[in-house]
Amino acid sequence: MTKPIESWKNTYTAPELAAKYGLTIDQARAVISSNGPSRHGCEIGATAFRNALKMRAARSARTPPGEGIPHP
Repeated sequence: MTKPIESWKNTYTAPELAAKYGLTIDQARAVISSNGPSRHGCEIGATAFRNALKMRAARSARTPPGEGIPHP
């Protein structure tokens, strides 16, 4: 039997995680949903999520519009 997430100790709420890692509330919710509410899991997940966002932004910045999009 599992405990409801609300009763877990040492967890993040979406606003707390968003503020600490510079994420939106929706992004923080996705991290919590993917990694569970534990602080450790969320910290690892949030760091990975931010790194993925940075990689995506860097890729977008160097790819000219229309490039990299597969055409049928």
